[in-house]
Amino acid sequence: MGQTQTKYKNKRRPKLESKEEYFVKNGGILLEKQIALSQGQHKGAGQLKIFSSREIEKATDSYNPDLIVGSSSYSTVYKATLEDRIVAVKAPPHLDLSQLNPEMIDLYLTEASTSMVMDHDNMVKLYGCCLETYIPVLVYAYLPNGGLFQSLHGDVAPSKRIKWVDCLRVASDTAYALSYLHNALLKPVVHRDVKSLSILLDSSFRGKLANFGYSVSITPGETPQKWPVEGTPGYIDPEYIETQEVTDKCDVYSFGVFMLELLTRKQPLLMAKGGTDLVDVFVSNVEKNCMMEMIDNEVLQQANRDEIQQVAELALTCVAKKGAERPAMIDVVGELWSIQGRDMKWNRNCV
Repeated sequence: MGQTQTKYKNKRRPKLESKEEYFVKNGGILLEKQIALSQGQHKGAGQLKIFSSREIEKATDSYNPDLIVGSSSYSTVYKATLEDRIVAVKAPPHLDLSQLNPEMIDLYLTEASTSMVMDHDNMVKLYGCCLETYIPVLVYAYLPNGGLFQSLHGDVAPSKRIKWVDCLRVASDTAYALSYLHNALLKPVVHRDVKSLSILLDSSFRGKLANFGYSVSITPGETPQKWPVEGTPGYIDPEYIETQEVTDKCDVYSFGVFMLELLTRKQPLLMAKGGTDLVDVFVSNVEKNCMMEMIDNEVLQQANRDEIQQVAELALTCVAKKGAERPAMIDVVGELWSIQGRDMKWNRNCV
């Protein structure tokens, strides 16, 4: 019995390997992902700065908890300095190998490969990575205003909470980044985890799309490929849950939920955990002609009624039950720009 337990434990625990073996293995997977994603096209720089594990440990003061600026179920983000530049170091939440899930390797390398191939002003910039660790460590540009989720739902003074005009601009920035993902390459890239937690804010409160770990490339014109359902409850496209088929309209649905979140300041994930759905509740209020009762008080004070109505209508088209009835992200960008009164000619080829 004791021998059986020992074998079982060793099977589950990642095999201890050298830094060189980690580097070769992770580097090979990263290159394979980059080639598969780009299909010969390179919209981004394509080159990453490779940091040693010693450089990362020094920059984070051996992963000092005092330097943590963000965390999630699969990552911890540290504010650090590398090569005289302030950066955000994204590492696994546990440093103990016995607690790490091997599937996280794929998440981190998918995120890195997407950032390598893509390059857009509204996507967070990846400076480099460390491949010498069991789970690769990613090094991003540091964004001083942190995540949008905290600005919307965090315990901050009302005077410091993000204003509606900034929310609307961040929505446009995010839509533009998603449109780029869907159109820049021969094979569209679907994010699959669009939410306020996946959007960061720079010093000017411009939105930067992040968290590409669940992203996949799809082949247009073919029967959608089936993928295991990934994403965040409350934001996931119900049609995707039912069919497991991934299309760009999965992101459109999630973006529509995100717009409802901006209008209501309600948390889709929290509602989902409580057994309710933000989309269903919002649609029910619209049908009862009491939509304005769901709009957050600060939004009501800062936005005019016509603007709220237009954003709500756009959000509702994005969360249509059938993907075929939803707009493309490139058209969502145009609508958001129009709502903001941005005087520019909309070019469908500008992505």
